Amino acid sequence: MRVWLKRQDQDTTDAFVEAVRQLPEVVECHVMAGDCDLLLRVVAADLEAYRRFQIKHLTSLSVVQNVKTEVPMEKIKLTTELPV
Repeated sequence: MRVWLKRQDQDTTDAFVEAVRQLPEVVECHVMAGDCDLLLRVVAADLEAYRRFQIKHLTSLSVVQNVKTEVPMEKIKLTTELPV
């Protein structure tokens, strides 16, 4: 999930980070350089549970401007091995 904040100042970012830390569905959160402000990996039982999570917890935050969801269709590769 990509998230855009209404502002990129410290107070706005801190408010979002504090809220996300309280949400067990968010298993990863990264501050991004580029198109979006934050990148989240969210785990939910199904798409309906995800939709409820997004509405109840993310888009209800006053600091959030926009959210874009991307659903992976197939895992091609996942590794923690480094090529060094």
